[in-house]
Amino acid sequence: MNPNPGDEEIIFDQLANRYSRTILSLTSIKECSATQLSEELGIPPATVYRKLKLLESTGLIQHVKTIINLSGNEEKYYRCAIREASVRIHNGVLSVDFKKEEPADKIIRLWKRLAHPGDEMNNK
Repeated sequence: MNPNPGDEEIIFDQLANRYSRTILSLTSIKECSATQLSEELGIPPATVYRKLKLLESTGLIQHVKTIINLSGNEEKYYRCAIREASVRIHNGVLSVDFKKEEPADKIIRLWKRLAHPGDEMNNK
């Protein structure tokens, strides 16, 4: 997947930001809510939501489920949508290319989760 030319600059900015990189890293291991990410990163939830919105708008992260907690509030969970990223310089042009997660990867992750419930590292 090659990002749209207008998105490429935004993507480079996101990859340069340590919080965005950490969000991508954490959500590549397991599905995370904004609350979980806020606690893990030690930053306000509003900041996490802004980062998630930017990451989602460029296709780097995706909303995978919504859970209504005991207090009746919706909690959205996110997962990294890419499995590999490459940055290149060719003929003086810097570019980025992504390999998206394939549908088969999701099925494999589901089977692993069913076979080993509670083992978060199998949620890859």
